[in-house]
Amino acid sequence: MRRLAMLLLIGLIAAGCQSDRLVNPTGTGAPSSDALAAGGPDYRLPPPGAPGLRIMTYNVYLGTDFSPVIAAGSVQDFLTATARAYGELQQTNFPARAGKIADQIAAARPDVVGLEEVGIWSVSSPYAPGGPPLVPFVVQYDFLQLVLDSLAARHLAYRAAAADTTSDVAAPVPTAFDGQGNPTAFALIRFQDRDAIIVRAGVRWRDARHGVYTAFIPLDLQGTQTGEYRGWSSIEALADGRAIRIVDSHLEADDGQVNLAQAQEQLGLLRNETDPVVWVGDFNSGPGVTSDFASTYALVTGSSFTDLWPVAHPRDPGLTNGPADGVGALDANGVLVPYPTLVFTTRVDLVLLRDAGGRPHDLHAAIFGDRPDDRTAEGLYPSDHAAVGMVFDLPFGLAGR
Repeated sequence: MRRLAMLLLIGLIAAGCQSDRLVNPTGTGAPSSDALAAGGPDYRLPPPGAPGLRIMTYNVYLGTDFSPVIAAGSVQDFLTATARAYGELQQTNFPARAGKIADQIAAARPDVVGLEEVGIWSVSSPYAPGGPPLVPFVVQYDFLQLVLDSLAARHLAYRAAAADTTSDVAAPVPTAFDGQGNPTAFALIRFQDRDAIIVRAGVRWRDARHGVYTAFIPLDLQGTQTGEYRGWSSIEALADGRAIRIVDSHLEADDGQVNLAQAQEQLGLLRNETDPVVWVGDFNSGPGVTSDFASTYALVTGSSFTDLWPVAHPRDPGLTNGPADGVGALDANGVLVPYPTLVFTTRVDLVLLRDAGGRPHDLHAAIFGDRPDDRTAEGLYPSDHAAVGMVFDLPFGLAGR
């Protein structure tokens, strides 16, 4: 039992370390307290139907904080932590948050959306460690499908065009206890992490691709090898007889050198692309990140990719993420207390463009999902990241309507 629990703990480490290493968002001095609070200028995108490629990136938050699981020092502490983590997953209520995420997508009406952390949570119950064969897993939350269904409920037709699956892990969660508080029954909870690209109906596309980066964090416990993996997805969007490669990535959050190696790998995959490339996602790197992650932003912006946010808003840091993981914190009784506001400290959710024709025309950029009015009825923000939406025309009118 102890070996099983500890091996599964390593799996959860691989899937769950999502915290970003962040400092000053501008790199030119400490930001004011006003600059740290989410809900900055209310930029607006042109209305749907206006000329331009409409694109969005959104890390939707996987639903729970694995830190207490990682910190557990004994099997009992581990099982207590998994129970709390699974309880937090229920309370962060992705079905409700998916509705609010759909509201943000509806406000932007993007042609293409890159989504990160659209995982699948499944349950096998009852579960007896070392006992009979597993009861088949039943999907409890499919984050990607929930977003698509929420969009459909708002009369917006999107479909999944490409998706990658990175970590795929499971852990036992107690479901019943005896009079002394010892667990007497378990469920096995499985988490599959994914990133995806969804496309609005009517947008032409082809050549969907996806993959897992070969650069990863290797983990070893008692001779069992596992790792922390990240991935990418891409499509070729078509407009006015031209093509543009759109890539969504979620780069490593826990090791700057691995983060850099993944970015180098992605650049290698794009080396032979002759069409314009839009690269979006949660880079866990950006202006003002700590030094061990700074190299990635320097690499991509020095490799013919333009970071579009400062082109649109050169005096606005465009903060999208902060040091607090999740949409709330559990109290001593395991009850989720929603964060009253989001506190952002840097910009790691990026939209990058590589185009031999030069910079885009008529560029508009806005942040979504960071305002109190965006919260669910329970007071939960849609995610611990803000979404970034942009509308622009490339020099030769790629996406003109």
